[in-house]
Amino acid sequence: MASKRKRVVLSLADKLKIIEQLDKGVTGKKLSEIYGVGQATICDIKNSKSTLLNFVSVLENEDGSSSRKTMKTATNKNLEDAVFKWFLQQRSMGNPISGPILCEKAKILAEKLGYSSFKASNGWLRNFKFRHGVRELDLAGEKLSADSAAAENFIEKFKTAAESYDPEFVYNADETGLVWKALPKTTLASKRESSAPGHKVSKERVTVLNCANSTGNHKLPLLLIGQSKNPRAFKNVKKLPLFYKSQPKAWMTAALFTEWYDEVFIPEVKKHQKSVGKEGSKVLLIVDNAPTHPTAELLEREKGQFKTTFLPPNVTSLLQPMDQSVIETMKRHYRRQLLRKLLIEGAEDEELVLANHSKINLKDCCYMVAEAWSLVTAVTLRRAWNKLKGLPSEKNKKKESEENEKQENGEDEDDEDALSLEEIRKMIVKIPGCTEVSAEDVGEWMACDTSDPGFQILNDDEIVESVREDVEVEVGEELSADVEVDAGPSASEAFAGLETALKWMERQPECDHLQLLTVKRMRDLAARKRMKNAKQLTLTEMFKKQ
Repeated sequence: MASKRKRVVLSLADKLKIIEQLDKGVTGKKLSEIYGVGQATICDIKNSKSTLLNFVSVLENEDGSSSRKTMKTATNKNLEDAVFKWFLQQRSMGNPISGPILCEKAKILAEKLGYSSFKASNGWLRNFKFRHGVRELDLAGEKLSADSAAAENFIEKFKTAAESYDPEFVYNADETGLVWKALPKTTLASKRESSAPGHKVSKERVTVLNCANSTGNHKLPLLLIGQSKNPRAFKNVKKLPLFYKSQPKAWMTAALFTEWYDEVFIPEVKKHQKSVGKEGSKVLLIVDNAPTHPTAELLEREKGQFKTTFLPPNVTSLLQPMDQSVIETMKRHYRRQLLRKLLIEGAEDEELVLANHSKINLKDCCYMVAEAWSLVTAVTLRRAWNKLKGLPSEKNKKKESEENEKQENGEDEDDEDALSLEEIRKMIVKIPGCTEVSAEDVGEWMACDTSDPGFQILNDDEIVESVREDVEVEVGEELSADVEVDAGPSASEAFAGLETALKWMERQPECDHLQLLTVKRMRDLAARKRMKNAKQLTLTEMFKKQ
């Protein structure tokens, strides 16, 4: 009689490794032999991939919770989720939390959720810390401020860690909110909107994730998070100039960040490695400690080739590269793109400007923000790392001067100063209905989403509401399955339009060879599809005649 196989209980870390190996093509049979479990167990892990990733991705950054063997949750799951959400928010803002403070907040949230018999005992606190991998809580005290001493300490740690990496493969990623359709309050569009009876002022926002390396040579395509899974503006769109994901309130979440990390960051970095002939180099990603960022352990990939490190909460504003004018510069370029769209399409008629502004959709936003990101120069990106690298200001100035001298035709010139508030105001006042805009209005407009971190900060009532029910996207935002699909322009129409565009571009001194080649390639693609369609049509007609 065959001996009974010893029962093996895998940890969450093992299950994550199995999922990673399955994604690489390792067979279930091979994995069952390696881990000493049945093939059915491997199959179950594969089928529960989404559940496992979502569960583990919410663990606290400094935990060892992936050594746990089960996904057992608390008895009062809603309360547990609410307390943990509050805890992560406080941690991300640098607020120190003690055990008594956490217990007191748990009592408040329990009352709001209707758990009248709940007692925040020492046993509950101990179990809460274990379930979420919270090794210890900070002592109660004042909120941690952005201080230079802590920044200097982290700079030294970063210098030591960075010695093991090629600067080409040290990256920073940071998310930000973007109110993508906003105009200054004194424009005609804003006045009409705010004065309409019962009308809610438009505050359409998206979250944008920026990521680039420390040399400024590699900007990853943006990740843009909107509310709708299937925006009407994307109907029949097969390709966008960025990566789009959805979340009911357009916030970054741990699951979305993990998805971006695996599906965008790692493939794009590998592509860059191949282009510079440095395949297999180690990669370091630096992020802040937002509650939507999974742990460093959970983001480690390919046997340590891809690693992540976190900025402490009290130095993020001082040191994070993307916060050192990079995101601000992108947003200025974005708002200039928005103004140009109104200037080009608005002509001289106020009503037409209003109509065109109302027609600007999420697809327009995608193209404008992608263009704005492309205009952020390598000099701006390199300079953003100076504080984290601890470079003295005198050296910075000399280094920037040398870099600028190396650039040809001003192609790598820093455009930030060229986008002054006054110059943007001069653009705005040319638009019908915007003549009253002042420099102060422009300043407020530029800063309208500066404090939006890209992830949701909830008060107690919002935390309670968020754990009670999921928020559904409004039906009007979705493209329903039964909407008739518009075939769009034919290949012949596309070819004719691109042929005309290419002839026009050839006569414009501003167009360079790369732009001409890009349009030519698109024209040639349309030509090939036109020929393919013509052959199919001929065959169809031939069969019809028989």
